[in-house]
Amino acid sequence: MIVQDNPAGTERFVMTMDQHTAFANQLAEEFGNDTFASIENESVRYVIANHDAGWKQVDPDVHINPVSGFPYHLAETPFEYTSLTMRGSPDFNAQHDALAGLLSSMHTAGLLNGRYGLAPPGILARFEGEKREFAEGVLADELARQDELKTVINVDETVVWTAYKQLQFFDMLSLYFHSKAEGSRGTESFPDVPTHNGDDVTITISEKGNGAYALDPFPFTANNVDISFSGRWMSPLTATENGRTAFEATNISTQTVGLFAT
Repeated sequence: MIVQDNPAGTERFVMTMDQHTAFANQLAEEFGNDTFASIENESVRYVIANHDAGWKQVDPDVHINPVSGFPYHLAETPFEYTSLTMRGSPDFNAQHDALAGLLSSMHTAGLLNGRYGLAPPGILARFEGEKREFAEGVLADELARQDELKTVINVDETVVWTAYKQLQFFDMLSLYFHSKAEGSRGTESFPDVPTHNGDDVTITISEKGNGAYALDPFPFTANNVDISFSGRWMSPLTATENGRTAFEATNISTQTVGLFAT
């Protein structure tokens, strides 16, 4: 799950990973203009919408962090749960087709190794002992899976890497909104976003207030785009409360962000 920080209050906006990936898929739907190619490959769109599908094994149980009283945030989730998602997401996407499986496998490997250089050192760098040994095994298995899937995919490697970089942009831009509350998102840059001409550029987003965000260069079809994502506003739970029961009893709410060109 993703638990949005909220420095201004005690309630926090809690999202499942399905809600996170649904927002990423909306970004992909709006993506594309004279500079950036739209996402037209069905397999690529599928994996964007399902890149964290392995969390379907974890999120429904709503495990509570005893320190905060909220569900565990993505990065704080105990390894015994996150380990289920590492192979789970590629397994899920590979059932759709080989290209979706390959991109999902690259996403898992990228989370372990710093998104192939697109982000700081990944999960693997934080692990020691048995956790590191397990994660290294997952990485080796995913690299082997990728080699196998590449033998049955009739797609140029440039196309694969373009799709991977696009997936990372939608994921990281989604996390920009989902992990931080409005008013504390500030400015962030996303490197290596592919363009029509084959060059990669850095897209910078800046929070302007009142739910508005400027992007430069602007990657979407319309000059102004409003997109919403769903979650639940939750208060901290006591040790005796059941996380799943409390989560399911809380009404679904939405947050809307407005994206515009500078």
